[in-house]
Amino acid sequence: MVTLRQRPTVATTEPEPVSENCVDDLTILSDDEDSPSDAAVKHLRGRWELASVLNFFNVFRPLISDKLKVTAEEIEMGLIDSDATNAQLHIALLKGIPPVNNKSLEDGDAWITVLCKKLDPWWPLIANGEIPVTANKGEEISGYKGLDPTDRLQFLKALCELRAQQDDARKYIQDNANEGTINPCFGKRKLGGDGKKTSYWFDGNDTLGYRLYKEVNETSRNVKARKNVFSDTSCFCWETEATNLDEFQRVARELSSSKPSSLAAVGAMIESDAIPVVEKYHKKKEREIKKKMKQEMVVSVNISRPIRFTRSCRNRKPATYTFEEYDKMITDAVEDTYETDRDGEEGTEQQSASLLGSNGSSEDNKMKSTEDVPKTGEEAPESDKDDVKEMEKRKEDSAGQIEFGAKNRMRQRLTRNSALC
Repeated sequence: MVTLRQRPTVATTEPEPVSENCVDDLTILSDDEDSPSDAAVKHLRGRWELASVLNFFNVFRPLISDKLKVTAEEIEMGLIDSDATNAQLHIALLKGIPPVNNKSLEDGDAWITVLCKKLDPWWPLIANGEIPVTANKGEEISGYKGLDPTDRLQFLKALCELRAQQDDARKYIQDNANEGTINPCFGKRKLGGDGKKTSYWFDGNDTLGYRLYKEVNETSRNVKARKNVFSDTSCFCWETEATNLDEFQRVARELSSSKPSSLAAVGAMIESDAIPVVEKYHKKKEREIKKKMKQEMVVSVNISRPIRFTRSCRNRKPATYTFEEYDKMITDAVEDTYETDRDGEEGTEQQSASLLGSNGSSEDNKMKSTEDVPKTGEEAPESDKDDVKEMEKRKEDSAGQIEFGAKNRMRQRLTRNSALC
């Protein structure tokens, strides 16, 4: 991991106090028109710790949480206001440092107590000075919320340092190093400088945003009057030069018009390499903002309107002004009529055939019965008498069948005979 740290003082003899023009905390004075929040944001952007924190989230984003998608501006406002975004950042980092107690982390502001307990033994190794707040029976919660944003930035920076020392973070770095090609997010891109004391760096991604940093190396020479000892003191100040498209374009114009060729080359590189990436990100954010505003407008309109119970909208067939649809409709109607007539003809043919069959069988029975009846004046034998009885019985049965068939025919529905039309 590439961290942005202030380099230690290098002196030939005893360390001397740093001169006034090279201070540890770079304070940017705001104009009278700036609001307190704007002044606090400018003050945070003048701290190298903020650049280091943003670089940490850029490098170790897969380990922290893919669902945690916050911008650099949201991180800044979270440090200033100590809001929910700030809590989400710290909770996501604390979950990667064992031992982990999820219940205590999700319980309101209890994560502040966990933060103080975990950082207290490690503070001398990962931060400078004394820890601002320590765990003290719940008083640390109000103490943390009353801190200056720069002190809360110190807590977040120290927590990132402790998270980077865990086993999964080390394995993540080792796996990327063994692949042969180092992931670009592991290092900030140096765009150039004047070769003496000023350098320009470009860092960021599509989630956090992109920023242009300026590193200034200030060297002062102090003289101790009594012993005549000279000492050189170096101080590296880290400044945020650009955070949006307008600022990137302004810095590029200023550097391109500068007299030193090295700075002009930096301006040309910003225009060719950095601005296209920032412009693409800027357009993406504009689309997201417009989409969000449109959704909020739809929700507000729906809430303001009274609830009406109406029918659901039906899908209407689009109108066509050609003869194709009309011809198709006529053809389908003719085919349906032809099929209906054909079915009616088949039904009438079957009915007439059944009637003819029943009439023919009755006439045959009558003829047979008249032939079998003996003439008058003749006595029929006993076998003939039996035959006559059997024929009479058959006659009665056939008469009943004819009558039953006639009743059924009366009950049948009349069908139209298309042949007669």
